[in-house]
Amino acid sequence: MSYSDNTSEIIAARGEVLYQQNIRDKVESMHKGKFLAIDIKTGDYAIADEDLVATDNLLAKHPDATIYGLRIGFPAAYRIGFKVSAPSQ
Repeated sequence: MSYSDNTSEIIAARGEVLYQQNIRDKVESMHKGKFLAIDIKTGDYAIADEDLVATDNLLAKHPDATIYGLRIGFPAAYRIGFKVSAPSQ
């Protein structure tokens, strides 16, 4: 796998534009919660239940891909921390 000369900000911006303009309408209703990996150079993408599987599937097709990843239908791929439930009474 080669490394991109792009900064993470450029990769994220290009990936988000590709997702919003070309991919979102095609995938969001049927694949919400799954992970999407986009090659920002080709616009090709892969979807899987796990982020590394989506990435590996995309790299199998495009070994030199510059990848932007996201979780379909969510503002972030992961949540940090935990939720405290109210005590049961």
